[in-house]
Amino acid sequence: MSPYRTTTGLTSHAPQNESELLPWWARIEPLALVVLALAVDLPTPGAFSGDVFLILSSMIAACVYALRAVVRVAVLNSLAGLVLLFGGHLSSDGRHAVVDYVAMVVLAWATVPLCRLRLSLRRRLQGAERVAESAQRAVLPPVRAWWGKTWIAVRYEAASAAASVGGDLYAAEHTPYGVRLLIGDVRGKGLNAIPGVAALVGSFHEAAHHTPTLPELARHLDEAVSRHTRETASVSGGSEVDGEHFITAAIAQIPDDGTEVRLISRGHCPAFLVSEDALRVWEPEHAGLPLGLGELDTGPWQDESRPFGPGHLLLLCTDGLLEARDADGRFYTPGEDLRQSWRDGPPAVVERLAGAVHTHTDGVLADDLALVAVTRVEHAPSGGEAAP
Repeated sequence: MSPYRTTTGLTSHAPQNESELLPWWARIEPLALVVLALAVDLPTPGAFSGDVFLILSSMIAACVYALRAVVRVAVLNSLAGLVLLFGGHLSSDGRHAVVDYVAMVVLAWATVPLCRLRLSLRRRLQGAERVAESAQRAVLPPVRAWWGKTWIAVRYEAASAAASVGGDLYAAEHTPYGVRLLIGDVRGKGLNAIPGVAALVGSFHEAAHHTPTLPELARHLDEAVSRHTRETASVSGGSEVDGEHFITAAIAQIPDDGTEVRLISRGHCPAFLVSEDALRVWEPEHAGLPLGLGELDTGPWQDESRPFGPGHLLLLCTDGLLEARDADGRFYTPGEDLRQSWRDGPPAVVERLAGAVHTHTDGVLADDLALVAVTRVEHAPSGGEAAP
């Protein structure tokens, strides 16, 4: 990933070219079956019929090839059937051989409309996937990778294979108070959590510019989540208890002078600070209750600060990272991967950690995963990327 890219965010889930998704053996299997039919049938006239392999060849072609290629395979199988017919079947089996050949040709050409149906359904599915991805990107829009000397990278992995967005969220804004970052985890996961994600992210993008302190911003977001809960319960016809809803979240602020980072946590998992000196787990003393449960938290809402100069790196994550388990139930620990990658910058960190989680869990994510890595550099990159 280029360090000078202008945005960071959701990885595209746009449909790939179908041929790129097929293993090599699936692309050659229809032709291999034609060769097999000729190789087995011709040396044994009357003893074995290769028509079954020709029919299988056309059927598989209809599943994996484009329409023109399916037509070519149907023509090829019709010609191969003629070779087998006059190569031994006609003299040994007479009329039955002709009937078998006609049946084979009918079945071979019947795969052409089947292929057209498959391609039509695939186009509809691709259209639906593009619409869904556009809607999901509206919920979690791209984040600027550079704001002055502040360098950000985001990585998101939804546990649901049907969506790019699940129950985790992230957002970033450059405000009069510096760069503000949000990461959160909606109770629950999958598509049902997306309305809560949209409500919180939309409120953050607006409020981040108008609330001078992080506790005030957190209270504003808490009210937004509570309001969303009440409205959801009202629309669904349930009681407010039925619509109970909360979001764990952490909000960070990095002033433009880059001397410190401030953090407020609302029931969220710890952050990580890495520098030449050490790797530190940042668990705020006042974690507070999750957003949406603020009415139950009568104590003062407090943020904390840590030194954050050029070369320091902050990692915000969700529990999809810290609670990822392997086959033996062991949790993933990011310490070693962070130590080995933090000097390469935020993009390298999020890519390395996401890859490590997939390796640790054998590619099966039990929960959504969101990572936000941010660092400060000595000199902003030249060009428009660094414009505040």
